[in-house]
Amino acid sequence: MAALSTNRIAWTYTDDAGNDWRVAAQKALTDQSVLGGSAAAASVPPKPASIKMRRATVRNASYGSRTVPLYDATQTLVKPAGEAQGTINLNWLGDSHSFTSEGTLISEKRPRQSVTMQSA
Repeated sequence: MAALSTNRIAWTYTDDAGNDWRVAAQKALTDQSVLGGSAAAASVPPKPASIKMRRATVRNASYGSRTVPLYDATQTLVKPAGEAQGTINLNWLGDSHSFTSEGTLISEKRPRQSVTMQSA
């Protein structure tokens, strides 16, 4: 498949408390209608850095795994156990490929991990 456009748009993320926030989202991903959310109005405030968006891990047998944001409860990518999980097309090395949800949500409340190490 051809690579998906990387154009970004203003999108609405609804946090676990029900508050709406404006985030930047890749239009080609939101157009697939599996991540939830909707176009953000100018009146929607930007998401504070203190809120970590919920995500899902998706996998392709040939290309490994990636995580994608889940913008609200209407998302259809992660489905209940026993149901076939949703798929999404993502870019990988100049082409797009289909990735399937692993079936688990990575919540907003997960512990934050440091990505840097300091030496003494």
